[in-house]
Amino acid sequence: MDIDIKEIMVLVDGEDKTQEIRDIDCDTENKTVGIDYKKGTKIYQYPHSRVAVIKNPKEIKTDGKAAYINTMPVYEPELILDFGERIRIIQKNGKAITTDSKSFSLIKNEAECQSVKQILDYLKDISQYTSNNSSDISDKSVNREEQVFLRKEMEQLKFVHPKSVLSCYLNRQAINLRTSDTENIIFPFSFNLSQKAALENAMSNSISVIAGPPGTGKTQTILNIISNLAIRGKSVAVVSNNNEAVKNVIEKMTDKGYGFLTALLGNVSNQDAFFAKIPIASVDEWNYEEQQEELVEKIEDLNIKLKELLEIDRKKAQLLQELRAWQLEQKHFEKYRSKQGVVETLKLPLFRANQDRIISFLAETSLAKELNQSGKLLYKIKLIFKYGVINHKKLQQQELSILLALQKEFYRLQVQKLENEAAILENKLKDASFDVLLKLHQQHSEKLFRKSLYKSHSGLPKTYFCKINFKARFDEFIKRFPVILSTTHSLRRSIPHNYLLDYVIIDEASQVDLITGTLAFSCCRNVIIVGDEKQLPQIVNKKIEAMLKTEQPPPEYNYFLHSILTSVISLYEDSLSRETLREHYRCHPQIIGFCNQKYYDGKLIPFTNPELSECPLMIYKTSEGNHMRRVTKGEKKGLYNQRELDVTVGEILNNSLGVEDYKDIGFVTPYRKQANKAESLLPYDIESDTVHKYQGREKKVMIMSTVLDSTRDGKRGLSFVDDPNMVNVAVSRAIKQFILTTNHDFFLKKSEHIGDLMRYIQYNTLDKNIIDSKIISVFDLLYKRYSDKLIPLKAKMDINAKWQSEEALRVLLEDILSEPQYNRYSYTRGMLLRNLLNNVDLLTYEELSFVNNRASLDFVVFYKQDKGCALVVEVDGFEFHENNPEQLRRDALKNAILIKYKVPFLRCATNGSSEREKIQRILTDMN
Repeated sequence: MDIDIKEIMVLVDGEDKTQEIRDIDCDTENKTVGIDYKKGTKIYQYPHSRVAVIKNPKEIKTDGKAAYINTMPVYEPELILDFGERIRIIQKNGKAITTDSKSFSLIKNEAECQSVKQILDYLKDISQYTSNNSSDISDKSVNREEQVFLRKEMEQLKFVHPKSVLSCYLNRQAINLRTSDTENIIFPFSFNLSQKAALENAMSNSISVIAGPPGTGKTQTILNIISNLAIRGKSVAVVSNNNEAVKNVIEKMTDKGYGFLTALLGNVSNQDAFFAKIPIASVDEWNYEEQQEELVEKIEDLNIKLKELLEIDRKKAQLLQELRAWQLEQKHFEKYRSKQGVVETLKLPLFRANQDRIISFLAETSLAKELNQSGKLLYKIKLIFKYGVINHKKLQQQELSILLALQKEFYRLQVQKLENEAAILENKLKDASFDVLLKLHQQHSEKLFRKSLYKSHSGLPKTYFCKINFKARFDEFIKRFPVILSTTHSLRRSIPHNYLLDYVIIDEASQVDLITGTLAFSCCRNVIIVGDEKQLPQIVNKKIEAMLKTEQPPPEYNYFLHSILTSVISLYEDSLSRETLREHYRCHPQIIGFCNQKYYDGKLIPFTNPELSECPLMIYKTSEGNHMRRVTKGEKKGLYNQRELDVTVGEILNNSLGVEDYKDIGFVTPYRKQANKAESLLPYDIESDTVHKYQGREKKVMIMSTVLDSTRDGKRGLSFVDDPNMVNVAVSRAIKQFILTTNHDFFLKKSEHIGDLMRYIQYNTLDKNIIDSKIISVFDLLYKRYSDKLIPLKAKMDINAKWQSEEALRVLLEDILSEPQYNRYSYTRGMLLRNLLNNVDLLTYEELSFVNNRASLDFVVFYKQDKGCALVVEVDGFEFHENNPEQLRRDALKNAILIKYKVPFLRCATNGSSEREKIQRILTDMN
């Protein structure tokens, strides 16, 4: 009879062998214990001293608490027995775990706190209506599994560890300080002042925020944080709302040889891929001769030297930024001055003064004129003694020329002053070998990091991990792979139930909603939130709010108002440790200059070279007219603007964009319909996507299409397109060149952010790169306003014609065919398709029925000599054709028939363009 593990514990040499024993016999006289093992056939005799038999355990009630052995949670304990010095835990699957009483603990469940429960219930209520991709609940394309994923994850969130970030966040507890963790910080991925401060904040606060404006090295900062956590033996997860963001971290870690530290888990496919090819540590070459203490000492010495030099480097970049602003202002002044008819001016001693005296003179003369004191004796005496102006009469006669000359001198002196100051700082950096010291710091940090990894990973035994066993052996797993990567919503599936990682880093946090953020918070003791309030927030479905049955939480936890980033900022306010990354390394200074002025209060410091591009900013304005269309029928609904696409293909891509490959060009737009249309028209390598999807990406050249026009639909869409976060993200994707293709005047008149962007481009390019598109359409005549080039055609149109679109094309055809090179052609209207065909042998039953049902052709251009068809031209009105699925079907039938009979044809959509050029090209090719 087997021993009952609920009543007896048998320890052999201190190890629990109860489940392996069939029977036990204690011989008190000989002080021996006979043990009959289940797997054996003989009885083993042990001295009394090697065996301990403990009986009559006490049951430990959990009372809603969670059982832990050290840091590992016990999964589904059914019975916990106290045997004194040992604790036995019997799980629901019948497996028994024994641990010493010092390692065992019961942890209070913070989810039972009423205020915490209220917020969790509110988020759980929302989770049943949403999906992990924030799709509209009415969207039938959303997979049912996705719709229930978050609900299942939230339902399983029944326990909140009191030391978790989630407990701190939901209970509004103070942020914990961990000052000891800021010692011996390393930067194996290099650094700047902002990144150093951000890392120190992250290491010393249980909750911290890193504000990462575009191009400021967020990923580099994350990599340095990971490095510092790894050498301290800490576990960390890097999560985001999508896999692409975290894969970027893995790629950079792998490039440097640290990929063996990472485990990309989360969804099933990621786990399958990881366990199919588990990364292996290769650290044999990393046991450097230098001792750890020696490397630490070298890094500390470099820290002292670099602190001042980094400040000088930043100051130099700020001076260059200021210099470029003055140089631009100087250009505008020279442009203005050249139009003023300047004459030879009175030479004043003031021309040899510094810019402060010049400004003082300009201010005093201006004030005197305003107060009508210019002719008074006291003022004239002041000018003599203070500024050396003796000939006051000549000063008045040449006032404008003198003032302009002084202003010119002021700009020259100011620019020269800034150039000199920047040169002095540059020389200081060169004399101190700044670049060399920065490289040395990175190399020593890398050596220290690698030496630490050699110690932690060189001696690890070969262990087999798989999807089935890695959570059960998570203590071993996390030592080997201390960096877990996942989406925010899948992190809990990547670790054991109720396990707490040391740190979680949430990247692109402005797009992480409160539900997925809460799930991530439940998994860690410390969190580092990396994001930018000025970039796009998460998309939430506002319709859900009316469906909720739970009580509204405090405003800081409102799912519809906050991302996890803004929620934490709102909750902790000034007590939250926040550091903004200021040094910018992506965009041309003029490109990021707009975002900096408009959205970041001028706090960003561009470190990019202004010679990166000769033409960093451009605007292409479409010709006058309303070119936007709304597709309301069929499966692919939405807004698009064919004219802006035509401008992109016909003009922008035909100019030299300074890139060798189309893959360096991106096309971005607020609307999915426009992005899809662009994808079908642009070269394959050009990535076309919405602004929301482009966040986190970059291209050397970015083309932005705004889509809207001044119609009612256009005005309705303005608040969406003119969103500051949208504009900020779109502009800051460009490295060398940003090109805006937009309506000729709608945004300048009606919008704030795109309007200001257009004004910024006009100012920074002195109006040189503002291009009025030459692409027009005969159908622009249908609008109230149109290009002046169309006026001669407008005069020939019959205003009483039933179909003005066909009337416009008739006038154009007659205009083209009146040209000498096309005089061999004529045209007719409304010909029956059946009359064009010699026979109907090639037609299907459906096509024959279509032809016999009086299908007609809008225009047939024919040869005058034999009446043979040269070209069929069809006019496709938007509402009657593209926004009409049945008409599209008939159009497709007509196309198929014309192709079968080898009849050249051209479809001219009323929202298309360049009809004259297209018709002329076809007719010319036939000649």
